[in-house]
Amino acid sequence: MTAALESLMLPKAHTFAVAEHGAFIDGAETGVNEHAIDTLDPATGQVITRVADTDATAVDRAVQSAGKAFEGEWGSMLPARREALLHRLADLIEENAAELAQYDALEGGKPLSYVESVDLPLAVEQFRYYAGWPTKIQGATVPVSTPDTHVYTRKVPLGVVAAITPWNFPLCQAAIKLAPALAAGNTVVLKPSELTSLSSLRLAQLAIEAGLPAGTVNVVTGAGAGTGQALVSHPQVAKISFTGSEATGRHLGASAGRSLKHISLELGGKNPHVIFADADIAKAAAYAATTAYFYSGQVCFSGSRLMVERSAVDEVLAAVREHADALVLGHGLDRATTMGPLSSAAHRDKVERYLETVAGTGGTVAFGGNRTGESGYFLEPTAVLNPSDADPVVAEEIFGPVLVIQPFDSAEELVPRANSGKYGLTAGVWTNDVRKAHTVARQLQAGTVWVNTYADYNAAAPFGGFKASGFGKDCGPEGLEKYLETQTVWMSLA
Repeated sequence: MTAALESLMLPKAHTFAVAEHGAFIDGAETGVNEHAIDTLDPATGQVITRVADTDATAVDRAVQSAGKAFEGEWGSMLPARREALLHRLADLIEENAAELAQYDALEGGKPLSYVESVDLPLAVEQFRYYAGWPTKIQGATVPVSTPDTHVYTRKVPLGVVAAITPWNFPLCQAAIKLAPALAAGNTVVLKPSELTSLSSLRLAQLAIEAGLPAGTVNVVTGAGAGTGQALVSHPQVAKISFTGSEATGRHLGASAGRSLKHISLELGGKNPHVIFADADIAKAAAYAATTAYFYSGQVCFSGSRLMVERSAVDEVLAAVREHADALVLGHGLDRATTMGPLSSAAHRDKVERYLETVAGTGGTVAFGGNRTGESGYFLEPTAVLNPSDADPVVAEEIFGPVLVIQPFDSAEELVPRANSGKYGLTAGVWTNDVRKAHTVARQLQAGTVWVNTYADYNAAAPFGGFKASGFGKDCGPEGLEKYLETQTVWMSLA
């Protein structure tokens, strides 16, 4: 860690960031094992610290600790007390927001101002929203047609939840999984990405400070093939909650099926973002550019497939390019930065391979596509114009700062093309024709459709995909339900 980087960080955050870290089990952090993983700064390629590659033995201890808390203090805690502790945890996240934001900006390369204005408020919002639920979880009386019988249902927690989060929204995704799981009465073993572990480890410390019993929240750091596999295959894990790639989601789904575990998956998206010629073009193009290049395009709901009515293509492309030219690429902790690096050298290489396919399928790189900077994993904001529907840049999730722009001539042509892909996470529609807006929105196969806006997100509004984008919703009452199951009780009154 360079002196220049140290000068960008709060002293407390710097001390925590450069320290080596083990897993967080039963209320305390363990030591770093011999198979520790280097954590790199994606803006420089330099090593920040090392975190434990948690082995199966330590994963078992984490699950056992969570099981003990579930059977003990947390599982038997009165709802009002559980509610108060979750509110206290939200308070502590808010109080330590400046520190927490620096971890995600450092490890993920995300502009600090974005983390402060988007990720941290969303994390706090998740805990505040779900903190209100423990006293409102209730069953029902069932009017069965059986004489002298009283039947009722109870909503009960599942037990130990394995929560696996991606590297692009470390703290926010941890909150999205932890808040409803805890509100429902479960305990959690959280496995963050090995690329971005710091904010999750600090969150676990704050959970203890808030008063949650030891073992209620555990964190196991490490790679998916070892640590992650040991966690999801553990026989005492009742539920897997995963956000990440489609390939890993398919593997976990098959594993959960064999072991009969509950599972919810929020996977990839190649999201159609539609602009009709009658829309407010300036506003629509600004949203299109912002959502395509936010966090260097490393966002599952990025509007990365921009479908524009043909007569408006030139105007939209010019506006997108103007936005892209104004972006300032730099270190996530530098407040001047408005677009950071990609997460790793390997991921940058993967994005570049997609761009290599464009010329062979009739598309053109309208601008960008080059590496930039003397160090780190930076790639210019890029636009690809008029690729075919079969081009991998259209069909697959690139997860980089690559905006695909395709013209269309009518709504009748648009809808089947927009629905032709395997994903169904989100979509956007821009038009001033109310009838057209409702008609197209209802026809798009996506879990969330935004009309004349894009990327709005709230803890009260369910979010999750169709088709290969996964199943199970985050946020809202549906986000709580997936951490509960129904027990039916029959009582004879005869």
